[in-house]
Amino acid sequence: MTPAEILRGACDMHVHSGPALVARGVDHVEAVRACAEAGMRALVIKDQHVPSGNIAQIVQKYFVKEEENFNVYGGLILGNTQGGINPAVVEAAIGYDTKIIWMPVLSSQYHKERTALMNAAATSTLPKPKYPLKFNPPQTILDSCGKLLPEVCDILQLIADADIVLATGHLNPKTEIPPLLDEAVKRGVKKIVITHPEFFKDHSLEEMRAYSDAGFYVEHILATIYSKKQTYDDLYQLIAEGGEHVIISSDLGQVGRPNPVVGLTAFIEEMQKRGMSDETLRRIMSVNQRKLLNLEPLAD
Repeated sequence: MTPAEILRGACDMHVHSGPALVARGVDHVEAVRACAEAGMRALVIKDQHVPSGNIAQIVQKYFVKEEENFNVYGGLILGNTQGGINPAVVEAAIGYDTKIIWMPVLSSQYHKERTALMNAAATSTLPKPKYPLKFNPPQTILDSCGKLLPEVCDILQLIADADIVLATGHLNPKTEIPPLLDEAVKRGVKKIVITHPEFFKDHSLEEMRAYSDAGFYVEHILATIYSKKQTYDDLYQLIAEGGEHVIISSDLGQVGRPNPVVGLTAFIEEMQKRGMSDETLRRIMSVNQRKLLNLEPLAD
């Protein structure tokens, strides 16, 4: 199959379009129109600082043609500016047909600790708001005894009841993610995504494969290709050895980087050069995402 044929029907569950507090190179309408015109099936807007369910509905109504069979969905990061670890915010977001709830990202304690250890070159590619945020304390999902906050448990129950996606965000892989996954499974969350575990290089390939084998979906992203944190060879290995529950997201929209369609097309071309099968590409770009977003299966 050609890259264009593989891209048809695909879903991108991690797009940083704008306007946003972080400067963006593509706006919501531009991203959506590019994906819809490429014949993709869905896109999830991930804004670092505000919920995106309402803007997704507006873009869907006015900029997607009915015959395109394309869905625009919103997401919610449980960061400081979005209300933090707050079940009320999650409940409202679900009312806007939000499909993914991310645990804290830029405001997470672990993210702040890890980025503080990076050199200037590495941190220069990280998202930054247009002006410093005064009210941005480090967040953790654990209490002083190392247990999950009660609000986290309430949020997990809301996610389970709505049958939407829980994503791990930028949590500590040793102290925060394990109890979160245990409680999520206990409460009946069926759709769990491990957010780009290669980002901070704090997961081994064996750990990623264990997540996949346990039924969690392991997300890999293209943004790190453009920030030179990993190569296409690295990405190929993560996919080839990662098991059945792998998904690819663009994580694109940044200034100076390609739009999601261009990035995903380049990814397909690079994986085909390395011998990746069409079946694998369709599984990690379409089949798994459709399950997570409760969309119809990919047609043969």
